[in-house]
Amino acid sequence: MTTPDLVTALRAVLAGDPGHGALEVVHQPVVGVAAGTPLGAEALVRWHHPRWGTLPPESFVPVAERAGLGLQLDTHVLRGALGQVAAWDADGVRVHRVGVNLGRTSLHSPALVDLVRQACDLAGALPDRLVVEVVEQHELTLTPARLAGLQALADADVTLALDDFGAGYARVGLLAQLPFGVLKVDRSLLPGPHRAAAPSAPEARRVLAGVVALAGALGLEVTVEGVETAAHHALVTGLGVPHAQGWFYAPAMPADVFADWWRARVATVATAG
Repeated sequence: MTTPDLVTALRAVLAGDPGHGALEVVHQPVVGVAAGTPLGAEALVRWHHPRWGTLPPESFVPVAERAGLGLQLDTHVLRGALGQVAAWDADGVRVHRVGVNLGRTSLHSPALVDLVRQACDLAGALPDRLVVEVVEQHELTLTPARLAGLQALADADVTLALDDFGAGYARVGLLAQLPFGVLKVDRSLLPGPHRAAAPSAPEARRVLAGVVALAGALGLEVTVEGVETAAHHALVTGLGVPHAQGWFYAPAMPADVFADWWRARVATVATAG
């Protein structure tokens, strides 16, 4: 598969052409670390293609950004995620908030505020059910107009989250520029074979403790991503991290599987309590 082929197919699937498969919004739970209580979800997109199989977001989301399709793709995911929250509400599954990653094109768009408002209105979901996750492959250019747009979202009760903190362009300086409510810590700050470090570098626990302390000083909620092992869980528990997500708790799941998992988890927590 070449990049031009991918762009052509993505343009077609976003236009509703079934010959290029379908985009599916799946959800990974965010849980309370102390008791394992399910609290929210992060929406992620998968592309089921008839010839290429199931494509993960990292294989086509950057391509969409470069091809000028980022805003269209983000709109699709945003509407799908909020619509699913409303559907879960009707089915008795109360997912408090859903996080949606918005790329550079969407965050730079003058239509951002209207895009979010329309998605909430279409779904019948209040803005306080949405977390806009700021995640960047490339550095944001935060002009006064763009800052005003993101502030307008926060003023409308949308929660802004700085995603992948500790990796890429998710830098400390952004915390002084935008009204974030949540800091999502990247898995690269957790110990494990994925974390390459020099022998005299600070241990992962100390770095993570410093990030948690920084978030506390700024009044931000903390969610640690990529919690995959019992050791990771013990670490975030010991540091008093309030929220986490990762394979230790559950993978990203289709909507119906997610709802079953949620009900079972709520029942388990209630029994344990």
